[in-house]
Amino acid sequence: MNGLEKYNQDFHGLDGRLIQPDLRIGFVLVPGFTILPLAGFIDTLRHAADESDHSQQVYCKWRILGPSMEPIPSSCGITIPPWEVYGDPGEFDYIVVVGGQTDLIRAVSKQTYEFLNKAEELRIPLVGLCVGVFVLAEAGLLTNQKCAVHPRHLNEFVERYPNIIPVVDELFVMQPNRITCAGGTAAIDLAVSILKTHLGETQARKGLSHMMVDQHRENLHTPRHPYDELDYCKDPRIRDAIELMKKNLTFPFCVKDLASQLGCSQRQLERAFQKHAQISPAKFWRELRIKRARWYLLNTNLNITRIAFDCGFSDCAHFTNLFTQIYGESPSRFRSVRLQAAQSTR
Repeated sequence: MNGLEKYNQDFHGLDGRLIQPDLRIGFVLVPGFTILPLAGFIDTLRHAADESDHSQQVYCKWRILGPSMEPIPSSCGITIPPWEVYGDPGEFDYIVVVGGQTDLIRAVSKQTYEFLNKAEELRIPLVGLCVGVFVLAEAGLLTNQKCAVHPRHLNEFVERYPNIIPVVDELFVMQPNRITCAGGTAAIDLAVSILKTHLGETQARKGLSHMMVDQHRENLHTPRHPYDELDYCKDPRIRDAIELMKKNLTFPFCVKDLASQLGCSQRQLERAFQKHAQISPAKFWRELRIKRARWYLLNTNLNITRIAFDCGFSDCAHFTNLFTQIYGESPSRFRSVRLQAAQSTR
């Protein structure tokens, strides 16, 4: 048996009755999609789909969908042809949109948006993986909702979609009929969570050891900071600037003085940050201070006003607004929710 025939089989129980899958998922790949979240999600499904390791779609089924049968290019150049063209979204329990490159959102077809809106009308849960979140936003399907965004895409997302609440400290966010995921290996964690709901915990975790995944991370696990790799940037101005910023979080000074200490002009420093981080040094410094504030909220009993001051914010209201913009909730709620979650696991 070759090709897709293997995945179109029906399976019967010992009594001869047709086994109905507990979970059906349709994957929508958009131009420039990333391989990792797609592979991680599908492989988690594959291991859970049968009792052995024969890749048989017994307990859950999945399909790769597209506006035509033309292969869809990924971000790394590998192309994947759809298994079938868009049909009735009501055939699926979830529609998962996999994206990757924000500059290729313009290439998403009209048929794709029509299919997603039809799924919305039928109240089929829509899942955005990686830049698939941008696609759902473009379709107008996330307005005024909270959603998980990869930290590297945060600034662009905020500029494009001011009426949506992005968060970067959660691997995925589950809202009614909407699930969003930051991408990468977080797609595995999301797949496990969905499988637990439909197939139970044992079946959901079945593939983790095969995939060399140590454990399933819960929703509140925090991804890496978007600019951690800049500590190893080849441009010494960037490395030295970050070092000075970290030493002056409580009493930050102006970027002009920072550049002067580095022996370059403010304009040169701003160009260097735009080149390597796609962000201004002032915004970068502010995000470092917000990150420090987040650590204080999770690891100390300091009140919000003291934390704001210790992180270089003279105005507590301004600090609260910035924190809420980045994490999707106020500092006080951020602390209380995570404290409750930590206590419940003890």
